[in-house]
This record gives sequence, C-alpha cells and structure tokens, in this order.
Amino acid sequence: MSNAAWPGRAASLAEKTILGVIAGGAGAIALVDIVLLISRTITLLAADDVVVPRMALEQDAAESIAAAPGVVDAAFDSVTITAEGLSASPRALLAGADALGSIGVIGLCVVVALICVRLFIGRPFSAAVTWGIGTAAILVMAGGLLSQAVRAGAHTEITSELGLTAVGLPSFEMTIDLAPIGWGLALAVIAGAFEIGQRMQRETEGLV
Repeated sequence: MSNAAWPGRAASLAEKTILGVIAGGAGAIALVDIVLLISRTITLLAADDVVVPRMALEQDAAESIAAAPGVVDAAFDSVTITAEGLSASPRALLAGADALGSIGVIGLCVVVALICVRLFIGRPFSAAVTWGIGTAAILVMAGGLLSQAVRAGAHTEITSELGLTAVGLPSFEMTIDLAPIGWGLALAVIAGAFEIGQRMQRETEGLV
C-alpha cells in the first residue's frame, strides 16, 4: 500500500469557468461591502447630519390610510429621522451596528471564494475550509443578533438625547429577528459535512 498523495480530480474547463465566476463574484461582493461599510462609518462619525432609519414609533396612527375602503386599521411602525449635532456615543453605536451586520456577509463571501478555489484544484475538503465555514457560522449568528441589540441601544440614546419621547418615539424598542440563528446553524451543518469529507479524503489518500 502506498501513502502517496492523491491529487484529486481536476475540474473541467467549464467547471473552472463557473467556479471562477462564483469566486470572483463572492470576492467582489465582499470588497464592495467593505468599501461601503468604511464609507458609512466615516459618514456616521464625521457628518454634521446623521440619517437614522427605522426608528420605532409609539404614536403610530395613520388615519388617512385607515380611512381607505377595505382597510380596517393602519399604523406606521417606524420613521427615518435626520439628526443634527449627535454626540459621539450614538454615532459609534450606529457604526458598530453596521459593522456587526456586515461581518457575516463578508465572512460568508470569503468562505465561498475559498471553497471555489479548493474545488478548482480538485481538493474541496481541507481544515481551512471547515474552519472557515464554522467561523462564518459564528459571524453570521453573532453579528446578526448583536447588530440588532447595538442598533436598539443607539436608537435609545438618540431618543433620549433629542427628547423624542414627547413626539411619539418609545424610550426603548427592540425587535429581534432570529433568522441569523437559522443561517448560522445551516452553515454549522455544512461545516460538519466538510469535516466528514475531509476525513474520507484522508482515508482515500491512504489507500492510493
């Protein structure tokens, strides 16, 4: 029995083309997301006026819409404000929420590009891919959940600083979206499958 390394099946030209497009697209998305994140962070920290979207409303009646035929009731659930002269703390929280919301997407794009490269050379299963997918799962879950909490904290500080409770904004409001947990668990299962594939690949190499 020989212990020579098994080179694996090289991808065909068509497969390499498709993998190259996918890897390039994933890398481009990650790069664009990083650039946009940096731009948003600079704007949030340095601009005189800060646009704050999706701030929850407490006094949310929408009488004109509710008066339409067939509409029983209507309400606005959020409002976008442009705040002037915000202090550093809510600005930093808004920037942090944006960063936490982006790291999962960036990490996932990097992993997709890595998988494409490994498929390109015919050896998809490796410790780097397995750990990469596992790391992406953690980033998606933690980033997605923490970004919601940090953004809620930013909105609370903005509401308090600008005295917006008097005009219909709650002192604290947080809506939890559990979708990041589902995406993270799905990625964790995929990481487990790649770990099994990695063991099978090592066993196959040992039989060559």
